[in-house]
Amino acid sequence: MDEVPTNEEIAAAIRRATVALKFSPVFMGTAIKNTAIQPLLDGVCHYLPSPSERKIEAHDTSVANSSSALVELSPAAEAPLVGLAFKLEEGRFGQLTYMRVYQGTLKKSMQIFNARTGKKVKVPRLVRMHSNEMEVCVLHLRSCHFV
Repeated sequence: MDEVPTNEEIAAAIRRATVALKFSPVFMGTAIKNTAIQPLLDGVCHYLPSPSERKIEAHDTSVANSSSALVELSPAAEAPLVGLAFKLEEGRFGQLTYMRVYQGTLKKSMQIFNARTGKKVKVPRLVRMHSNEMEVCVLHLRSCHFV
């Protein structure tokens, strides 16, 4: 139509194409020098679907044949905790476990079930990582906000 699209129209088109898996936004930056990190985090919030927009399923580990026992998850803080530990690191304060929470709330001193080992593990402390410092926190599912 020979019209220049607005920034909102461009952002909406990028989001539609990204969610449809037809487009991959690329961001350039460096965490070491903290260059262009905020636009990357904003892009995650703007262009990727939130947990409430997608059907999320997990395997029920209490069932013998868990490959067929799928449970639908709801992104709610009041629901039972379901998360994925995706990275282990030895830090100066001991082992750090990086975790993504799919539903529920994780608090200090909670007992959580490790599906891989079948054992319960006590959570000694929770921290939020900020480059080279840690902030003590409570981990729960909420909307995407980065400051």
